[in-house]
Amino acid sequence: MRAKATWSVRPKAARDAGAIVLLLAEVAREGRWIATEWPFDVAARSEAMRTAILDRRIVGWCAVEGPALVGDLTVYGIEGPEPEIGMIVAATHRGRGIGRALIESALAWAAASGREALRLRVFPDNAPAIGLYRATGFVALDGATATIPRTGGAAREVLTMRRAIGARP
Repeated sequence: MRAKATWSVRPKAARDAGAIVLLLAEVAREGRWIATEWPFDVAARSEAMRTAILDRRIVGWCAVEGPALVGDLTVYGIEGPEPEIGMIVAATHRGRGIGRALIESALAWAAASGREALRLRVFPDNAPAIGLYRATGFVALDGATATIPRTGGAAREVLTMRRAIGARP
């Protein structure tokens, strides 16, 4: 029997921007899961996120455990028919269902907002994330690979995945 979750998911707010960017920095320092590279200007990025939330250019959800922010999902390009999501979860909290809960929140928003689909980009060697995305109904788009330049070396390939809204996983 699975233990009761000690975390919860709620909509992100402007007050969360600093904590989200600190989590982003933590995951970026791992150097393998996300396109964002460390180092970056934490203060500038926090202010940019705060402004984007207040201007309603992005929406998203945070996973919190007590006072700690342990996960985040952001929806970008929210005015379009197929917005893109980006998600991070603290290393200490992966494998607990947080990613699935964040994705379910985004899917509910997309359905309520009349979006056709959600998209995401993932590194092909990120098997845990790809497994989660497939389990929640995302499918890889044929030929939808691109590269993301890396400051420390060769560009990395990314895979684009899509989840039609209304589709069942």
